[in-house]
Amino acid sequence: MHKSWMLFTLLLLLAGILWPACTAQPTEVPAATATTPPAQVTSVIPTPTATPIPPTHLTNRHARPRAHEAAYTTLAEEFNAAHDDVQIKLVQVESLDAALEVALPAGEGPDVLAGTQEQLGRHVLAGEIAALDATFDTEYLERTFEPAAARAVVWDGRVWGIPETQDGIALLYNRDLVSTIPGDFAALLEEAQAFRAANPAKYYLCNQGLGQSDAYYAAPIYFGHGMDKYGGYVDDQGNVYLNTEESYAAGAWIKDFSEVAPAKTTPELCQAMFNEGQVAIWWSGPRSLRAIQEAGMNYGIAPLGSPFVTVNLFMLTQNAVEHDHAAAAVEVLRYFGSAEVQQRLTLLNNTIPANSAALHAPEVQALELVAGFGAALHQGTPMGNHPYAACQWGAVGDATLAIWNGSQTPVAALDEAQAAIEQCVAEMKRQ
Repeated sequence: MHKSWMLFTLLLLLAGILWPACTAQPTEVPAATATTPPAQVTSVIPTPTATPIPPTHLTNRHARPRAHEAAYTTLAEEFNAAHDDVQIKLVQVESLDAALEVALPAGEGPDVLAGTQEQLGRHVLAGEIAALDATFDTEYLERTFEPAAARAVVWDGRVWGIPETQDGIALLYNRDLVSTIPGDFAALLEEAQAFRAANPAKYYLCNQGLGQSDAYYAAPIYFGHGMDKYGGYVDDQGNVYLNTEESYAAGAWIKDFSEVAPAKTTPELCQAMFNEGQVAIWWSGPRSLRAIQEAGMNYGIAPLGSPFVTVNLFMLTQNAVEHDHAAAAVEVLRYFGSAEVQQRLTLLNNTIPANSAALHAPEVQALELVAGFGAALHQGTPMGNHPYAACQWGAVGDATLAIWNGSQTPVAALDEAQAAIEQCVAEMKRQ
């Protein structure tokens, strides 16, 4: 046979042998694969649903009193136990502002801040916190929190925080000297005059904002005469309200009251006179109660006017937004703003909750301190959360002292304070 023909025949035979094997391979399972146990396959290649998702770890920086920290730690641990996807860590610092100055430039900033509304405007202007109104609008605030607390976290129409606790002043009175407290300023003046006439060696009321330069303790009088509708001595747009009819009316009352009250006052003087029974009423805050309780006094707490309200709040940081932690951080804010959590914090720390349902819970109302100051703060005016609030303190305090000691008429003193604050605001706006 010809060599070429023999080669061709050989190739045909080889093709006949290999072709069936090549065409059958895709439809058959290789022996090795078919004998592999299913359990061995799943242990080597886990399904996507079995892959654990790491939780979002958040930090909350705060400068709360250390005596209150145990309660917050307990509640944070309970939050972490109930959330596999979010974990919050509380970080105590001595100064929140100082801590931020170091942490933010280093990219180690917190996700949640806990501070007061006095710090809010500074954080907004510095770009350190994010607005929350897409999640918590003003209607939610108004139906969930106390009036002053709800207003304290709103600036320029936007929501910047979730209220936590509130603080302010009320009338502390000695039940052995007075049995009831008037509900308005005209009646209070009449009672003070009658008390002084019947007790020449005593005074009806001591307020450290009346007798020294102090705009904070005098605030319930100004705002209680109608200035509360303006939102403060100066609002977040820089408008000043000391040359109003309401302010002049408050100044006139202060002048009349000065005739039946101590000429000079300090916190220590008011406390000493009250504890010694020389004063029937002391206009002060919750921290004053310890000395009163230690003295064994039969005391009561009553509201009057519209005191300044300091609000502690939680804020969402831009750091959380930039690291895609905002949604998780919002859950933390929602948790600490809830009625259940704020009620428990109140029972543990004896603080005044901002959440209305928590404040009016029966167990909370059974606490005399919380119920009494809560009633006073319910009709309060929030402390300014904007930079212009810094302009008010010296001007209003000095005007009130000038009215009190008679060196200026109420109108002259308040007009002078109006001009001083307007100048301060103008200078701030030029910067």
